[in-house]
Amino acid sequence: MESNRILILYCEEGDGHASAARALAQDLEAAGARTVVRDAMKGGLGRLIPFFSRDAYRLQVRWLRWTYGVEYFVFTRFPPTRALGRWGLALFGSRPLSRLIAGFAPSLIVSTHPAVTNILGHLRKRGRLRVPVVATITDFGVHRLWAHPAVDLHLVMHETAIRYVERFCGPGSARAVDALVAPAFRAAPEQGAARAALDLPMDAPVVLVSGGGWGVGEVARAVEAALSIPGAHVLALSGRSESLRARLERRFDGAKRLRVVPFTDRMTEILAAADVLVDSSLGVTSLEALTIGRPIVAFGAPPGHSRENRRALGALGLAETPRSKGQLASTIAQLVAGTRAPQGLPPTGTSAAAAILSARARALPRGRHHPALVAGAGALATFVFAGWAFASPTSYPILERTFGLATVQRVSTTQPEVGLLLRAQPKEIPALARTLARQGVHGSFVVSAPPGAAVTRAVAAAQDSLIATAPPTSLGKALRFRTQLVDVARPLRPRGRFYYLPPASGFNLADYVAVRAAGGYPVNPSVRIAGDERGRVEPGMIVLVDLDAPYGRRSLTAALTLLSSTRLRGLSLDVLLGSSTTRSRGEEPASQSAPPPTAASATTSPPILQGDDGHHSRATSGASATGTNVVSAKMIGATWETRRCRSADISLSVPAPAATFITANQKTTASHVWVT
Repeated sequence: MESNRILILYCEEGDGHASAARALAQDLEAAGARTVVRDAMKGGLGRLIPFFSRDAYRLQVRWLRWTYGVEYFVFTRFPPTRALGRWGLALFGSRPLSRLIAGFAPSLIVSTHPAVTNILGHLRKRGRLRVPVVATITDFGVHRLWAHPAVDLHLVMHETAIRYVERFCGPGSARAVDALVAPAFRAAPEQGAARAALDLPMDAPVVLVSGGGWGVGEVARAVEAALSIPGAHVLALSGRSESLRARLERRFDGAKRLRVVPFTDRMTEILAAADVLVDSSLGVTSLEALTIGRPIVAFGAPPGHSRENRRALGALGLAETPRSKGQLASTIAQLVAGTRAPQGLPPTGTSAAAAILSARARALPRGRHHPALVAGAGALATFVFAGWAFASPTSYPILERTFGLATVQRVSTTQPEVGLLLRAQPKEIPALARTLARQGVHGSFVVSAPPGAAVTRAVAAAQDSLIATAPPTSLGKALRFRTQLVDVARPLRPRGRFYYLPPASGFNLADYVAVRAAGGYPVNPSVRIAGDERGRVEPGMIVLVDLDAPYGRRSLTAALTLLSSTRLRGLSLDVLLGSSTTRSRGEEPASQSAPPPTAASATTSPPILQGDDGHHSRATSGASATGTNVVSAKMIGATWETRRCRSADISLSVPAPAATFITANQKTTASHVWVT
C-alpha cells in the first residue's frame, strides 16, 4: 500500500458527484497526494444497484417525479426502511466494491455519493476495510443516508450540518470545509471579461437558468419568468438532456434574448458572466455560484433531495425561494437591480484536501444485529407503513404535501377572481346557473352522477361547467372509486383528462393513484362556505359553496356577499385554469403525464398552483352569451336587489358592486396554469 494514494469514488447521477470528485482530485494533487478517480457504477456496485440508483432515478426525475418523492421519503425518514435500504446496498454492493478497491490498494478512500458511502461504512464496520474512509456531503439538506456511523470523517459544506451528522454518527465524525468546487471557480474572471468571452452584452442583465446535468425541474417556466424581465438575456443550461434542449428551442423559437446551452465545460465563465442563477437541481452548481458570489434563486425543484436542499438553502439565507412564476420574476428583477443583496457562503478556513489528508481511522465497534433481522423488521415496518399510507384517509394530506401530489388548490393570478365550485342537487342546477348568470357570476357545479341533458344544456348556456365527484370508498374498492368517477367525468371531458372533487372524508392515496391513472386531478378547495360560515378569500383561491340541505340558499347568499365585499369575480374552474387547447403535451419535462391546461403542487402551506400571468383572453360573460341583459354596477350602484328565477322558486338577496358585474362587450384576462 502506497502512502497518500487516495481512491475517490463517485456515481454518475447528473454531474454533481463527478464534479466534486474531480475538484477533490485537483486539490489533493496540488497538496502532493496521488489520486485515482473512478465511477463506482462501472463495475464497483454490481448490476442491480446501478439500475435502481441511476437508471430508474433518471426516469423518475424526468417523468414520474412524485414516485421519487415517495421513495425519498420512505428511505430517508422511516428508520426501518432506511435500515432495509442499507442492508440491500451492502448485500449487492460489498463484493464488487471490495474487488474494485483491492485493485488500487489505496491508503485512504473518499466517497462523494451516498450509495458508495453506505457500502464503505458497512465494510468498515465489519472489519473488511481497514483504511480510513471519508465521505463528502455536498447537499445542504443532509439526510441520514448521506452519512454512516462507521465512516471515519464526513465533510460538510456548512457548520450547521455538523451537529446533524454527529447526532447519529458520533462526536468528531463531521467537519465543515470550503465548498467542493474546482480551483478555477475560486479564481473566476471578472464579469466583463467573462461576458466578452461569451459574446454577451455588457450593459444588460444576464440570468442563468440551470436544471443540473440531467436538465430536471421546471426549467422552461423559469426561462419564461426570466425573459419577462425587460432587457434581460437568458442562458438556459439543458445539461445532457437533448429532449429538454429541443423543448426549449421549440417553445421559445425566435426569442432573441435566449441562448440554450447544452452540457459545457465553460461553467466558470458562464457563472462569472451571470447576474443571478436560477437553479432547480440545487447541486454542485449552487456551490459554484456561491463560491463566485452570484445570488441563487431556488425554483422548480423536483421532489426529493432537491427540495430538501431548497428548504435548507432558504433557511440559511443562501438562496431566494419564490413559489410562483410571478414571484420568481419579481425576485430576479430585484436581484439584478441590486435592491436585494445575496448572502454568500461563509468561509470555513479549512480546505477539503487538508481535512482528508489529516483523516485517521477510528476505532469502531462491530455490529451486533444480524442483517436478516434488520431486513425482516424493515420489510414488516415498510408493509405496515405502506398500508397506512395507501388505505388511511388521515395520511393523504401529509403525503399530498410531502410528495407534491398534483392537487389544484390555488391559482397564481393578479386578477381579482376566484374559482367557484357549487355543490347542489342536480334538479336545482339549471335555476342556479341562470341566477348566477344574472349576477355576472360563474362557477362549476359538482355532480356525483352523469348529468341529464337539461342540466348540461343549462350549464353550457350560462357558460358554467360541471366537475365530477364520487362517494368515499375503501382501499379494496379503489378500482370501483375510479370507475364511478370516470363514469361521471367522461361525458364532461371527452378528451379523457378531467378534474374532480374528492369526497370530504375517506379519500386516500390508493384513490388518488387509481384516478390519476385515468387522467384525473383532484381539486382541493382553499375555502368552504356552508350556511353563514365563511373564510378569508383572496384572488386565485378555489371556493366551494355547499348548497345541499341544511344550508341551501344561505350558502350562496353568503358566498356572493363575500365576493362582493372583497371585489372578486367568481369564475368556473375551467375558465380560471385556462383553455385546454392552449398547450400541447410534451413541451414541459414535468408535464408529460398531465392535462395540458393545469398545474398543481401541494408542497407548501398553503399549496399554490403556479401559473403564467395574464396571457389568454376569457370568453365573455355567460349572461351575455345566453341573451340575458347584463346589469352593470352603474345601473344599480351598491344597492341590494332581490332576483327570482323564472323556472324555479329561488330568491336571493345579494349585493351588486362593480367588481361583481361585467358588461356584455367586456372580456377579462387571466393566466395559463401548467402541470408541474
